Amino acid sequence: MSDNWDGSEWGRKSQAHRRVLEFLTLDVQDNLDYLTHLWNQINALEAGKISDCVCSGNAYYVSLLPQTVTIENLIIEDEPIETISLHEFKEAILGWQKNLEP
Repeated sequence: MSDNWDGSEWGRKSQAHRRVLEFLTLDVQDNLDYLTHLWNQINALEAGKISDCVCSGNAYYVSLLPQTVTIENLIIEDEPIETISLHEFKEAILGWQKNLEP
């Protein structure tokens, strides 16, 4: 991943990418503790220490599995559930965190 992660460009790849950015913007925001929690859960999934993890904020319900992440909008009922790879979700978490660092 580039040190100059551009979330707006990344979010144009697909609807799933856009949903991840919306989750980060609306639910995670600048909460470094939440980012650390997500990072720890991703590492535990990759290491096989846990088999799944769910996170829920005000706008999105996110389910992490060892290979994929599904994102469901909690406000708009007819919005399709999107799926993205855990690897790409991890990329977004890292990029988001780097953008928050001074």
